[in-house]
Amino acid sequence: MCVERRKPKEAALALEMMAQGDTYEEVEEVTGIGYTALVGLRTRHPETLDVRRSMLATDGFQVAEAMRQLVMKKAAMLADDDDQLKKVNIKDLQITGSIAQDKAFTALGENKVVVEHRKDKLSIEDAMKMIQEARDALQKESIPVKAEEV
Repeated sequence: MCVERRKPKEAALALEMMAQGDTYEEVEEVTGIGYTALVGLRTRHPETLDVRRSMLATDGFQVAEAMRQLVMKKAAMLADDDDQLKKVNIKDLQITGSIAQDKAFTALGENKVVVEHRKDKLSIEDAMKMIQEARDALQKESIPVKAEEV
C-alpha cells in the first residue's frame, strides 16, 4: 500500500511541498509522512515534481516581470519629480541598479561577480602589534654590545 493510496491528500501536499523545495523534515512535520515514504513518493513521481516546479518557475518569472514593469514606472515617476527624487537615498538607487545589472549579465551568461567579506584578515593595527611583539622577543634574546672607538 503506497502512501498515495492510504493518504492521498497528504501525498499531494507532500509533492507540492517538495516541488517548492521544502525539506523532508518540513514535509514530514506538516503531512505526517515519514522520510522513507517521502523518498518513495519522490521516486515514483519525478514527472509530477518536474511539471509543478516548471509551473512555479513560470509563476515566479511572471511576478518578476510585473515587478520589473512597476519598478520602471516608479523610476520614470521619480525622474519626473525632482522633489521626490531628492528624498530617495542614493544608496537605495545604487543597490537596485547594481542588482538589476548583475541579473542582466547573468541572463546573458556573463561572469558572475561574488563579493566576499572576510573577517579573518589582519588589520594594519594587528600587523603593527605583531611586528612590535617580534621586536620585543628579539630584544630579550639579544646580547647588549658596547661600541668603543679604537
